Amino acid sequence: MNHVGAIGIIIISPYPSKFQNVKLASTSIGYGYSSMKGGVGVRLKYYPEGKYGTEYTEFSFASIHLNAFEGDRYYLQRNANMLNIIRSLDFGDGYGLIKPDNHIFIFGDLNYRTTKDYKPTSVVARNLLTLADQHTEVDKEYIHQLFVQYDELHKALKEGDVLLGFSEGRIDFQPSYKYHINTGIYNSKRCPSWCDRILFLSTYEDIGNDNLGLRLLRTNKKDGQNRKDSLPVIEEYNAINSLLTSDHRPVYARISVPFNPPKSIISPMSGCLEIVSTGLTSREGFSDYDQLDRIDVNNIIESGPTTIYLKPTKLDFLIHRLVTPTVDGVVGYGLWLGTTNEGRMALVILILFTLAWWYIW
Repeated sequence: MNHVGAIGIIIISPYPSKFQNVKLASTSIGYGYSSMKGGVGVRLKYYPEGKYGTEYTEFSFASIHLNAFEGDRYYLQRNANMLNIIRSLDFGDGYGLIKPDNHIFIFGDLNYRTTKDYKPTSVVARNLLTLADQHTEVDKEYIHQLFVQYDELHKALKEGDVLLGFSEGRIDFQPSYKYHINTGIYNSKRCPSWCDRILFLSTYEDIGNDNLGLRLLRTNKKDGQNRKDSLPVIEEYNAINSLLTSDHRPVYARISVPFNPPKSIISPMSGCLEIVSTGLTSREGFSDYDQLDRIDVNNIIESGPTTIYLKPTKLDFLIHRLVTPTVDGVVGYGLWLGTTNEGRMALVILILFTLAWWYIW
Protein backbone atom coordinates (compact mmCIF):
# COMPACT_ATOMS: atom_id res chain seq x y z
CA MET A 1 0.00 0.00 0.00
CA ASN A 2 1.19 3.53 -0.81
CA HIS A 3 -0.45 6.95 -0.78
CA VAL A 4 0.14 10.69 -1.05
CA GLY A 5 -2.66 13.00 0.07
CA ALA A 6 -5.91 11.33 -0.97
CA ILE A 7 -4.25 9.37 -3.82
CA GLY A 8 -3.53 5.75 -3.00
CA ILE A 9 -2.66 2.35 -4.40
CA ILE A 10 -3.12 -1.11 -2.86
CA ILE A 11 -1.58 -4.29 -4.29
CA ILE A 12 -3.41 -7.51 -3.35
CA SER A 13 -2.30 -11.02 -4.33
CA PRO A 14 -3.16 -14.54 -3.12
CA TYR A 15 0.51 -15.45 -3.75
CA PRO A 16 2.54 -12.91 -1.73
CA SER A 17 5.63 -15.13 -1.62
CA LYS A 18 5.98 -14.80 -5.40
CA PHE A 19 6.43 -11.02 -5.18
CA GLN A 20 9.73 -9.58 -3.98
CA ASN A 21 11.75 -6.34 -3.99
CA VAL A 22 8.78 -4.03 -3.49
CA LYS A 23 9.63 -0.35 -4.05
CA LEU A 24 7.37 2.66 -3.43
CA ALA A 25 7.35 6.17 -4.89
CA SER A 26 5.18 9.28 -4.71
CA THR A 27 5.10 12.74 -6.24
CA SER A 28 2.90 15.84 -5.99
CA ILE A 29 1.85 18.30 -8.69
CA GLY A 30 -0.97 20.24 -6.99
CA TYR A 31 -0.94 24.00 -6.47
CA GLY A 32 2.50 24.92 -5.12
CA TYR A 33 3.49 21.24 -5.49
CA SER A 34 0.95 20.27 -2.84
CA SER A 35 -0.40 16.72 -2.58
CA MET A 36 -3.87 17.72 -3.77
CA LYS A 37 -2.88 16.24 -7.15
CA GLY A 38 -0.10 13.85 -8.06
CA GLY A 39 0.70 10.17 -8.21
CA VAL A 40 1.89 7.15 -6.24
CA GLY A 41 3.71 4.13 -7.57
CA VAL A 42 4.62 0.55 -6.69
CA ARG A 43 7.36 -1.48 -8.37
CA LEU A 44 7.81 -5.19 -7.65
CA LYS A 45 9.32 -8.36 -9.05
CA TYR A 46 7.23 -11.45 -9.78
CA TYR A 47 8.88 -14.87 -9.43
CA PRO A 48 6.42 -17.38 -10.99
CA GLU A 49 8.28 -20.34 -9.48
CA GLY A 50 8.33 -18.81 -5.99
CA LYS A 51 10.75 -16.64 -4.05
CA TYR A 52 13.55 -19.18 -4.51
CA GLY A 53 13.21 -19.10 -8.28
CA THR A 54 15.89 -17.49 -10.42
CA GLU A 55 13.78 -15.98 -13.18
CA TYR A 56 11.42 -13.07 -12.71
CA THR A 57 9.58 -10.28 -14.46
CA GLU A 58 9.05 -6.79 -13.06
CA PHE A 59 5.88 -4.69 -12.80
CA SER A 60 5.44 -0.95 -12.24
CA PHE A 61 2.07 0.56 -11.31
CA ALA A 62 1.09 4.21 -10.93
CA SER A 63 -2.14 5.65 -9.54
CA ILE A 64 -2.53 9.22 -10.80
CA HIS A 65 -4.89 12.13 -10.16
CA LEU A 66 -4.61 15.00 -12.65
CA ASN A 67 -6.11 18.49 -12.73
CA ALA A 68 -9.75 19.03 -13.67
CA PHE A 69 -11.83 21.35 -15.90
CA GLU A 70 -12.49 21.75 -19.62
CA GLY A 71 -10.46 23.80 -22.07
CA ASP A 72 -7.16 23.76 -23.98
CA ARG A 73 -5.28 25.26 -21.05
CA TYR A 74 -6.29 22.45 -18.70
CA TYR A 75 -5.81 19.79 -21.39
CA LEU A 76 -2.21 20.90 -22.00
CA GLN A 77 -1.63 21.11 -18.26
CA ARG A 78 -2.80 17.52 -17.86
CA ASN A 79 -0.38 16.37 -20.55
CA ALA A 80 2.50 18.24 -18.89
CA ASN A 81 1.61 16.98 -15.42
CA MET A 82 1.38 13.41 -16.68
CA LEU A 83 4.96 13.66 -17.95
CA ASN A 84 6.13 15.27 -14.69
CA ILE A 85 4.59 12.47 -12.63
CA ILE A 86 6.03 9.71 -14.83
CA ARG A 87 9.49 11.28 -14.52
CA SER A 88 9.47 12.26 -10.83
CA LEU A 89 8.15 8.98 -9.36
CA ASP A 90 11.53 8.04 -7.86
CA PHE A 91 11.79 4.36 -6.90
CA GLY A 92 15.40 4.70 -5.77
CA ASP A 93 16.79 2.59 -8.60
CA GLY A 94 17.70 5.44 -10.93
CA TYR A 95 14.42 5.34 -12.87
CA GLY A 96 11.03 6.98 -12.75
CA LEU A 97 7.92 5.04 -13.71
CA ILE A 98 9.42 4.06 -17.08
CA LYS A 99 12.10 1.42 -16.61
CA PRO A 100 13.45 -1.14 -19.10
CA ASP A 101 12.09 -4.69 -18.88
CA ASN A 102 8.95 -3.65 -16.99
CA HIS A 103 5.25 -4.25 -17.44
CA ILE A 104 3.91 -0.73 -16.80
CA PHE A 105 0.37 0.30 -15.87
CA ILE A 106 -1.13 3.77 -15.34
CA PHE A 107 -4.58 4.30 -13.88
CA GLY A 108 -6.68 6.75 -11.88
CA ASP A 109 -8.75 9.89 -12.24
CA LEU A 110 -6.90 11.32 -15.23
CA ASN A 111 -9.63 13.94 -15.69
CA TYR A 112 -9.54 14.06 -19.51
CA ARG A 113 -12.77 15.55 -20.80
CA THR A 114 -15.12 15.36 -23.78
CA THR A 115 -15.42 19.05 -24.64
CA LYS A 116 -13.21 22.14 -24.64
CA ASP A 117 -16.01 24.62 -23.91
CA TYR A 118 -18.89 23.06 -22.04
CA LYS A 119 -22.42 24.26 -22.68
CA PRO A 120 -25.33 22.13 -21.35
CA THR A 121 -27.30 22.80 -24.54
CA SER A 122 -24.54 21.76 -26.96
CA VAL A 123 -24.84 18.67 -29.16
CA VAL A 124 -22.03 16.84 -27.35
CA ALA A 125 -23.61 17.54 -23.96
CA ARG A 126 -27.05 16.38 -25.08
CA ASN A 127 -25.64 13.20 -26.61
CA LEU A 128 -23.62 12.31 -23.51
CA LEU A 129 -26.20 13.32 -20.90
CA THR A 130 -28.67 10.87 -22.43
CA LEU A 131 -26.28 7.96 -21.82
CA ALA A 132 -27.56 7.65 -18.27
CA ASP A 133 -30.56 5.87 -19.85
CA GLN A 134 -28.47 3.47 -21.98
CA HIS A 135 -28.43 0.08 -20.24
CA THR A 136 -28.73 -2.61 -22.91
CA GLU A 137 -26.07 -4.46 -24.87
CA VAL A 138 -27.36 -2.87 -28.08
CA ASP A 139 -26.17 0.54 -26.92
CA LYS A 140 -22.50 -0.36 -26.45
CA GLU A 141 -21.50 0.39 -30.03
CA TYR A 142 -23.24 3.77 -29.84
CA ILE A 143 -21.42 4.57 -26.60
CA HIS A 144 -18.11 3.59 -28.18
CA GLN A 145 -18.78 5.83 -31.20
CA LEU A 146 -19.42 8.79 -28.89
CA PHE A 147 -16.24 7.97 -26.97
CA VAL A 148 -14.13 7.94 -30.13
CA GLN A 149 -15.73 11.17 -31.32
CA TYR A 150 -15.39 13.22 -28.15
CA ASP A 151 -12.81 11.84 -25.70
CA GLU A 152 -9.66 13.97 -25.27
CA LEU A 153 -7.35 11.19 -24.12
CA HIS A 154 -8.35 8.88 -26.97
CA LYS A 155 -7.42 11.60 -29.46
CA ALA A 156 -4.20 12.42 -27.59
CA LEU A 157 -3.09 8.78 -27.68
CA LYS A 158 -3.77 8.50 -31.41
CA GLU A 159 -1.90 11.74 -32.14
CA GLY A 160 1.02 10.93 -29.83
CA ASP A 161 0.48 13.97 -27.61
CA VAL A 162 0.74 11.99 -24.38
CA LEU A 163 1.70 8.50 -23.16
CA LEU A 164 3.44 7.45 -26.36
CA GLY A 165 3.54 3.65 -26.48
CA PHE A 166 0.57 3.19 -24.11
CA SER A 167 -2.84 1.76 -24.96
CA GLU A 168 -6.07 0.76 -23.27
CA GLY A 169 -8.97 -1.59 -23.87
CA ARG A 170 -12.08 -0.79 -25.85
CA ILE A 171 -14.35 1.66 -24.01
CA ASP A 172 -18.03 0.97 -24.53
CA PHE A 173 -19.26 1.78 -21.02
CA GLN A 174 -20.95 5.01 -19.95
CA PRO A 175 -18.86 8.04 -18.93
CA SER A 176 -17.65 7.60 -15.36
CA TYR A 177 -18.13 11.27 -14.38
CA LYS A 178 -20.02 13.40 -13.20
CA TYR A 179 -22.99 11.88 -11.34
CA HIS A 180 -25.29 13.17 -8.66
CA ILE A 181 -24.20 11.19 -5.60
CA ASN A 182 -26.34 8.15 -4.77
CA THR A 183 -28.06 8.28 -8.17
CA GLY A 184 -27.50 7.18 -11.76
CA ILE A 185 -28.20 10.71 -13.01
CA TYR A 186 -25.51 12.84 -14.60
CA ASN A 187 -24.86 16.25 -13.05
CA SER A 188 -25.31 18.77 -15.86
CA LYS A 189 -22.79 21.14 -14.26
CA ARG A 190 -20.13 19.14 -16.13
CA CYS A 191 -20.16 17.37 -19.46
CA PRO A 192 -20.14 13.58 -18.87
CA SER A 193 -16.59 12.31 -19.40
CA TRP A 194 -14.50 9.15 -19.19
CA CYS A 195 -12.21 10.60 -16.51
CA ASP A 196 -11.24 7.29 -14.91
CA ARG A 197 -8.92 5.16 -17.04
CA ILE A 198 -6.53 2.20 -17.04
CA LEU A 199 -3.65 2.11 -19.54
CA PHE A 200 -0.63 -0.12 -20.12
CA LEU A 201 2.63 0.04 -22.05
CA SER A 202 1.81 -1.88 -25.23
CA THR A 203 5.16 -2.29 -27.02
CA TYR A 204 5.09 -6.09 -26.69
CA GLU A 205 6.85 -8.40 -29.12
CA ASP A 206 6.74 -12.13 -29.85
CA ILE A 207 8.71 -14.39 -27.51
CA GLY A 208 11.19 -17.14 -28.29
CA ASN A 209 10.72 -20.88 -27.82
CA ASP A 210 13.30 -21.11 -24.99
CA ASN A 211 11.67 -18.47 -22.80
CA LEU A 212 10.37 -19.26 -19.29
CA GLY A 213 7.18 -17.43 -20.10
CA LEU A 214 6.46 -19.78 -23.00
CA ARG A 215 7.08 -22.84 -20.81
CA LEU A 216 4.54 -21.52 -18.31
CA LEU A 217 1.84 -20.89 -20.90
CA ARG A 218 -1.11 -23.21 -21.27
CA THR A 219 -0.59 -25.99 -23.82
CA ASN A 220 -2.42 -25.50 -27.09
CA LYS A 221 -1.72 -27.28 -30.36
CA LYS A 222 -3.36 -24.67 -32.58
CA ASP A 223 -1.13 -22.85 -35.02
CA GLY A 224 -0.24 -19.41 -33.81
CA GLN A 225 -1.42 -19.98 -30.23
CA ASN A 226 2.04 -19.42 -28.79
CA ARG A 227 2.26 -16.12 -30.64
CA LYS A 228 -1.12 -15.00 -29.29
CA ASP A 229 -0.15 -15.98 -25.75
CA SER A 230 2.97 -13.82 -26.01
CA LEU A 231 0.78 -10.70 -26.18
CA PRO A 232 -1.49 -9.20 -23.49
CA VAL A 233 -5.19 -9.96 -23.50
CA ILE A 234 -7.73 -7.48 -22.14
CA GLU A 235 -10.32 -9.78 -20.61
CA GLU A 236 -12.58 -7.03 -19.30
CA TYR A 237 -12.68 -3.22 -19.06
CA ASN A 238 -15.74 -1.66 -17.47
CA ALA A 239 -17.22 0.64 -14.83
CA ILE A 240 -18.97 -0.42 -11.63
CA ASN A 241 -22.34 1.32 -11.88
CA SER A 242 -23.62 -0.14 -8.61
CA LEU A 243 -21.30 2.02 -6.47
CA LEU A 244 -23.14 5.32 -6.05
CA THR A 245 -21.29 7.01 -3.18
CA SER A 246 -19.19 9.32 -5.37
CA ASP A 247 -19.68 11.58 -8.37
CA HIS A 248 -17.36 9.12 -10.18
CA ARG A 249 -17.95 5.50 -11.11
CA PRO A 250 -14.92 3.30 -10.37
CA VAL A 251 -13.39 1.58 -13.39
CA TYR A 252 -11.72 -1.84 -13.42
CA ALA A 253 -9.76 -3.93 -15.91
CA ARG A 254 -8.76 -7.59 -16.07
CA ILE A 255 -5.64 -8.01 -18.21
CA SER A 256 -3.50 -11.09 -18.84
CA VAL A 257 0.10 -10.23 -19.72
CA PRO A 258 2.91 -12.46 -21.00
CA PHE A 259 6.00 -13.20 -18.94
CA ASN A 260 8.19 -11.21 -21.33
CA PRO A 261 7.97 -7.44 -20.70
CA PRO A 262 7.24 -4.92 -23.47
CA LYS A 263 10.03 -3.31 -25.42
CA SER A 264 11.58 -0.42 -23.50
CA ILE A 265 10.65 3.16 -24.43
CA ILE A 266 13.48 4.79 -22.47
CA SER A 267 16.89 5.28 -24.06
CA PRO A 268 19.62 3.52 -22.03
CA MET A 269 22.10 6.20 -23.05
CA SER A 270 20.25 9.50 -22.57
CA GLY A 271 17.35 8.54 -20.29
CA CYS A 272 14.97 10.14 -22.78
CA LEU A 273 11.74 8.82 -24.24
CA GLU A 274 12.48 6.57 -27.20
CA ILE A 275 10.18 5.94 -30.15
CA VAL A 276 10.18 2.22 -30.90
CA SER A 277 8.91 0.58 -34.07
CA THR A 278 6.93 -2.14 -32.37
CA GLY A 279 3.67 -2.59 -30.56
CA LEU A 280 0.22 -4.09 -30.75
CA THR A 281 -1.87 -3.74 -33.87
CA SER A 282 -5.37 -4.82 -34.80
CA ARG A 283 -3.84 -7.52 -37.01
CA GLU A 284 -2.30 -9.19 -33.93
CA GLY A 285 -5.52 -10.37 -32.35
CA PHE A 286 -6.71 -7.02 -31.04
CA SER A 287 -9.30 -6.12 -33.68
CA ASP A 288 -11.79 -5.39 -30.90
CA TYR A 289 -9.59 -2.60 -29.57
CA ASP A 290 -9.35 -0.05 -32.34
CA GLN A 291 -7.41 2.32 -30.07
CA LEU A 292 -4.42 0.20 -31.05
CA ASP A 293 -4.80 0.90 -34.76
CA ARG A 294 -2.54 3.95 -34.37
CA ILE A 295 0.49 1.63 -34.19
CA ASP A 296 -0.21 0.16 -37.63
CA VAL A 297 2.12 2.75 -39.19
CA ASN A 298 5.18 1.47 -37.33
CA ASN A 299 6.74 0.23 -40.54
CA ILE A 300 7.20 3.84 -41.66
CA ILE A 301 8.04 5.46 -38.29
CA GLU A 302 11.65 6.33 -37.54
CA SER A 303 12.87 4.88 -34.25
CA GLY A 304 15.10 6.64 -31.77
CA PRO A 305 15.28 8.84 -28.69
CA THR A 306 13.43 12.13 -28.25
CA THR A 307 14.37 15.04 -25.98
CA ILE A 308 11.73 14.14 -23.35
CA TYR A 309 13.71 13.18 -20.22
CA LEU A 310 12.16 10.37 -18.16
CA LYS A 311 14.47 9.93 -15.15
CA PRO A 312 14.05 11.72 -11.79
CA THR A 313 16.11 14.89 -11.46
CA LYS A 314 17.73 16.66 -8.49
CA LEU A 315 15.01 19.29 -8.71
CA ASP A 316 12.36 16.56 -8.42
CA PHE A 317 14.15 15.30 -5.30
CA LEU A 318 14.23 18.76 -3.68
CA ILE A 319 10.55 19.37 -4.46
CA HIS A 320 9.58 15.98 -3.03
CA ARG A 321 11.71 16.28 0.11
CA LEU A 322 11.40 20.00 0.91
CA VAL A 323 8.76 21.94 -1.04
CA THR A 324 5.84 19.49 -0.90
CA PRO A 325 6.05 18.77 2.87
CA THR A 326 6.25 22.52 3.59
CA VAL A 327 3.28 23.39 1.38
CA ASP A 328 1.25 20.44 2.68
CA GLY A 329 1.95 21.54 6.25
CA VAL A 330 0.85 25.11 5.60
CA VAL A 331 -2.29 24.01 3.74
CA GLY A 332 -3.12 21.29 6.26
CA TYR A 333 -2.76 23.44 9.36
CA GLY A 334 -4.54 26.31 7.62
CA LEU A 335 -7.53 24.10 6.88
CA TRP A 336 -7.46 22.68 10.40
CA LEU A 337 -7.42 26.15 11.97
CA GLY A 338 -10.13 27.49 9.69
CA THR A 339 -12.56 24.61 9.24
CA THR A 340 -12.62 22.58 12.50
CA ASN A 341 -13.89 23.46 15.97
CA GLU A 342 -10.64 22.32 17.55
CA GLY A 343 -8.66 24.41 15.11
CA ARG A 344 -10.74 27.52 15.70
CA MET A 345 -10.39 27.12 19.46
CA ALA A 346 -6.63 26.73 19.12
CA LEU A 347 -6.53 29.83 16.90
CA VAL A 348 -8.49 31.88 19.47
CA ILE A 349 -6.19 30.74 22.28
CA LEU A 350 -3.14 31.59 20.18
CA ILE A 351 -4.48 35.08 19.41
CA LEU A 352 -5.33 35.74 23.09
CA PHE A 353 -1.92 34.49 24.18
CA THR A 354 -0.21 36.71 21.60
CA LEU A 355 -2.21 39.79 22.69
CA ALA A 356 -1.48 39.10 26.35
CA TRP A 357 2.21 38.69 25.66
CA TRP A 358 2.29 41.91 23.64
CA TYR A 359 0.38 43.81 26.37
CA ILE A 360 2.64 42.58 29.19
CA TRP A 361 5.87 43.27 27.37
